[in-house]
Amino acid sequence: MALPLTPSTRLSDHRDAYVELRCAACGHHREVRADALARVAGWDTPLARGLERFRCSRCGARRVQIRFGYERKPRGWVTNP
Repeated sequence: MALPLTPSTRLSDHRDAYVELRCAACGHHREVRADALARVAGWDTPLARGLERFRCSRCGARRVQIRFGYERKPRGWVTNP
């Protein structure tokens, strides 16, 4: 189960999680590792402010929702990199 985003949430608070990015316009979603997202947005940037940078790869909309997950791992997850 994924956790909702709060305005003060920073990526550094969820280092061991995966991040689900979901487009509010078309429903397209992608799961990424937190460290991969940190390379784009930064570990200490408030994600509510960093959402402006993300765009859906399918429809191009900028209405992206972010949730953090812990129970399952996304495809391609490497346990011992």
